[in-house]
Amino acid sequence: MKLKTALSLPLLILSFIESYAQLPPDAVVLAKIRNEGLNHSRAMEILGNLTDVYGQRLTGTREYYAAAGYIADQMKLNGLQNVHFENYCADCRGWGIKSFNVEMTAPNYMHISAYPLAMSKSTEGTVSGELVNIESFTDMDSVRQKFSGKIMGKVVLLGKGPKQKSLRDTLTFTYSAAQLKKMEAQLTSEVGQIPLPELLESWETSDKQDDEMLRFAQAEGAVAILTTRSMYLGVLHPQGTYYYREGDMKVLPYFTIMPEHFGRLYRMAQRKVTPVLRINLETEFYNEPENNVNIVAEIPGTDPRLKTETVLVGAHFDSWHSGTGATDNGANSVVLIEALRLLNRIGYSPKRTVKIGLWGGEEQAYLGSVAYAKAHFGSMTEKPNAEAEKVTAYLNLDNGAGAIRGLYLQKNEFARPVFEKIFAAFPNLTEGVLTIENTLSTDHETFDHYNIPAFQFIQDDLSYETVTHHTNLDVIEYVPEDDIKKNAVILAWTIYSLAERNEKVPRKK
Repeated sequence: MKLKTALSLPLLILSFIESYAQLPPDAVVLAKIRNEGLNHSRAMEILGNLTDVYGQRLTGTREYYAAAGYIADQMKLNGLQNVHFENYCADCRGWGIKSFNVEMTAPNYMHISAYPLAMSKSTEGTVSGELVNIESFTDMDSVRQKFSGKIMGKVVLLGKGPKQKSLRDTLTFTYSAAQLKKMEAQLTSEVGQIPLPELLESWETSDKQDDEMLRFAQAEGAVAILTTRSMYLGVLHPQGTYYYREGDMKVLPYFTIMPEHFGRLYRMAQRKVTPVLRINLETEFYNEPENNVNIVAEIPGTDPRLKTETVLVGAHFDSWHSGTGATDNGANSVVLIEALRLLNRIGYSPKRTVKIGLWGGEEQAYLGSVAYAKAHFGSMTEKPNAEAEKVTAYLNLDNGAGAIRGLYLQKNEFARPVFEKIFAAFPNLTEGVLTIENTLSTDHETFDHYNIPAFQFIQDDLSYETVTHHTNLDVIEYVPEDDIKKNAVILAWTIYSLAERNEKVPRKK
């Protein structure tokens, strides 16, 4: 029995090798990508180091630059070439927290769960003040009339009590089959897209809508401002401020606090009870332009005719400061690196050049991707140059850490057949839903403006908007390892497919 087994084993191996050799070349590549990506992934290892060791990556900071250095080293270790930094902002200042504490000391004690908003300046040591509630600042004339001379030395509670959240509300969200079917059946886009120059100009105003209120509070001698956002179960949402340029205002101590704690303080104020708060905040400002870098690398193309064309993939690398930027957008930055590692690991030499850009300053209005586009594709107000014409497609990943379920076509109906074929290769990894819909608010809008076929993937939400997005819970615990592995395989195959096509992806204009 043992002898028969020993004699038959070489025959089985030979039969397997012959069968494997008879597979179409694309099927062999996909099998290799799947094997490496699903059985030998390095994505969570890299993401763990990025988030746990290097932490938050706020635009302009030393932490951002240190993390960029780590990722650049990983790119080189994984076989990427021409790894380099490109500066995107000469006057984006750095800011960091050294220490802070927020407490209520009267009428009884409560430690307040809080986090400073970016670009807040320090208190003058530990300060105390009574609470004053300003419910709205939409009408600043009324605010001045009511509160001028009345907030000196006070702590301002800015806003009304947050909307109450039910414990019965569902936290985890994945797309249902019915939702995906509806997205795919959609015939026209329901989401309008503002031209990029107008969009960026509008953000200059909307991102600083509290400017007048902050200047009033500071001029009137308030010691701090407390705000909140209605989130789930004690989540803190310390997103901005957007005063990130050297020479911008240094905002008075400005905190977001847990919605439940805000609610208690607000209700006390409504009951004519005056809480007393004790606050300490120590921060630092600095100007180090060298911290403001996009991370760029490539796998050079090899086809004599196509190697001057590029498949460009990107994700934003910066984050806000209270979490570690795991779901927004560390996981997706690492997925792109892992996808290119898979291609390099299987010995793939692309026909077209494959480039990756990890953009800084996305949270401050696409600073990184816009700077890259201007440097490589020309002015936003002129016809895209020849380099832009050579980009066959831009793929963006920035919707949390959930599984890829398909692609937003961004109103490019001509691209549908291309991606139908790509997604058909792995029906057990993704449904491959293609919706004509626009999606907004991430870096693909930059490249879409330059008439480059630019796409963002559809990803399961996983409570991204309600729990982790720009919050203190943006941490690796909320990154599903299986989804990250699958996403890297999907990206690697998509990149391979686009790099091998004889024609570029059709443009919508």
